[in-house]
Amino acid sequence: MEISFILIGEGRDKLDIENMRAFITVAEHQSISTAARELHQLQSNMTAKIKRIEGEFGRELFYRRPRGVELNEEGKKLYLQFKKIVALWEETRSMMHEEAPLLRLGLMVSKNPASFDEAMQELYEKYPNLGVTIRTGSASKIEEEIASAVIDLGFLVGTTHHGSLHFRKYGSEKLVLVGKNIHKPLGEILAHDQLIVSSQNCYYKKVFDVLREEHGVSRSDFVEIAALESMIKMCQLGMGVTLIPKSDLARLGIAKFRELDHSCCIIEKYICTRKNHIVTGIEQQLIQRIVTTS
Repeated sequence: MEISFILIGEGRDKLDIENMRAFITVAEHQSISTAARELHQLQSNMTAKIKRIEGEFGRELFYRRPRGVELNEEGKKLYLQFKKIVALWEETRSMMHEEAPLLRLGLMVSKNPASFDEAMQELYEKYPNLGVTIRTGSASKIEEEIASAVIDLGFLVGTTHHGSLHFRKYGSEKLVLVGKNIHKPLGEILAHDQLIVSSQNCYYKKVFDVLREEHGVSRSDFVEIAALESMIKMCQLGMGVTLIPKSDLARLGIAKFRELDHSCCIIEKYICTRKNHIVTGIEQQLIQRIVTTS
């Protein structure tokens, strides 16, 4: 197998996979400083890498803005090509790895990443001997299992300041209220309807807590249902209300919902790893597939 495209150019100015990763990360965040933090590099080093790539192709690839950067038309073309090259390289790494590929993942009970099932199907087709461990639970539970090396990679909503973990933001979601009688005043719903969550530690309970506090509602009698399908069924029967990402409504067959105009209902999605964890080729392929479709 020939993979000569991994190095572009000659001598010390050659472009390698890490240069391409830097370019892709800057393009996706539209910020050199944010990309530098994510890749644990100095901002000056990241700037130098971008200039090196522009020098290799003899043209500017970004519009420079006061608060960041944005790909121009030539940059967009190169971004797509670099994505293909990096994806193929990660696939090659996994294929040539001596040990069987392994994924040890953490997922939240109430929210899987977009296209997760499709991504896993693609990986199983490529690697029939793929080993997978999936742990589910609240964000805090998954964080602890990553920190203690029970699993290696988590897809979470919200983030903490856990010292041994690295968080990479890859998108956002909007939470909506789901139930049978959801068009009453919100304060009345929060005070009198059953508030259903997956657990006392789940992120959506924190959102309910913010809403309750703003409406002067004091209560602690949340109903906990870990099974998402059962939770939705109870709400549709009028036995309570819950919060669901808007992007999941069609998949869950939910037609009746209420949008809440509050900043706490916008949740950020993160990929979480240990700071000392070296992301494997198979993990990078999964991440790339999910980030691309989010």
